[in-house]
Amino acid sequence: MHEVQNISEVLEKFKKTFLIKYEYENIGLVKKFRIDSRKNLEYDEVKWCKLFLNKSCFNYCAKLLLLRVFEDKDKIASKFNKKGIEVWNKLVKNIKDRYDKLYDIAIIDIKNDGDMSFFKHIFAESDYDIYDIDKELADIIVSGLSNIDLKNITDDDIKLIFRKLYPLDVREEYRFNEFYKKAPALEYILSLIWEVNIGV
Repeated sequence: MHEVQNISEVLEKFKKTFLIKYEYENIGLVKKFRIDSRKNLEYDEVKWCKLFLNKSCFNYCAKLLLLRVFEDKDKIASKFNKKGIEVWNKLVKNIKDRYDKLYDIAIIDIKNDGDMSFFKHIFAESDYDIYDIDKELADIIVSGLSNIDLKNITDDDIKLIFRKLYPLDVREEYRFNEFYKKAPALEYILSLIWEVNIGV
């Protein structure tokens, strides 16, 4: 339970930083998504852009959490967990603290692995990937989660983490399941919250 609380706090810090950092980033592109898709036009432009940014943020939270969970459970090669970072530190000399690059490598590796179609779906590219996991954001995750072993985390733990991060009142306000397009990693997490037993 203590680890669940720590993970929730790290992701909450990530979320706040992300939303401040990207509040005005890519606004033109997001507006284009709205116009081209003609979806959710019941929201005015400002609200639509806010929903898009928040859904993107939650999708990244889901990606980062699932990346660490799957790595610690040895379902995918270690890159962004403690073992992967130790290898990274031996591999590079001058960019050891560039965990944003390490994150990019981890995601690219999953997408190009022909044996991991299930994981590729969760980490698939979407419109919500228009923002970067930069050095500051990657540092929050690495410094906050590097000493937490997620090998024994359960579906119930993941649900609890996201219920703290994305509580019912926020879910009712944002209704991400009805907004624009699906966000793959977030969709996976929400399927757990909706108590679909798909296992981790």
